[in-house]
Amino acid sequence: MAKRTKPAARKKRRGGSSKKNTPKLVQAAPTSGGIPVVCSECYSDFLFMPNTSSTSANCPVCMHSGQVPDSGEVARISMAKATEQKALIAASVPGVLFVLIGLFYLMQLNSAGSPAELGPALNYSLLGGTILLFLITIVFAARYEKSRSEIYF
Repeated sequence: MAKRTKPAARKKRRGGSSKKNTPKLVQAAPTSGGIPVVCSECYSDFLFMPNTSSTSANCPVCMHSGQVPDSGEVARISMAKATEQKALIAASVPGVLFVLIGLFYLMQLNSAGSPAELGPALNYSLLGGTILLFLITIVFAARYEKSRSEIYF
């Protein structure tokens, strides 16, 4: 016969052993790519490789040196860059749709000759869709700009 076990809540009340919660460790950034940084002296862009063993990062243009961030800071920077990338994609999709529907609307207007010949339903639906996508693009572009993070050293 299989032995019955008590639920974890009952074990806790009676002082039994239960699995202890351990704090999660900060994961290091992936070592495959570098982190884009900006030099605070000459404002040039370059990639910082977090897997190097040196204690300072040097700008290749002006040779300004800065301290290498610890693994927790590198992980935070990687998360910020991932959030920035998602916001860029979210802003690009309605922008591309705006351009495509706008071009389709202009092609329909060109082939019909005038908005009256195009028909009010098609004319106003394409015009409204274009305006709506333009506004959505503006909102998502503002979100992208808000989520941008530049790393200066």
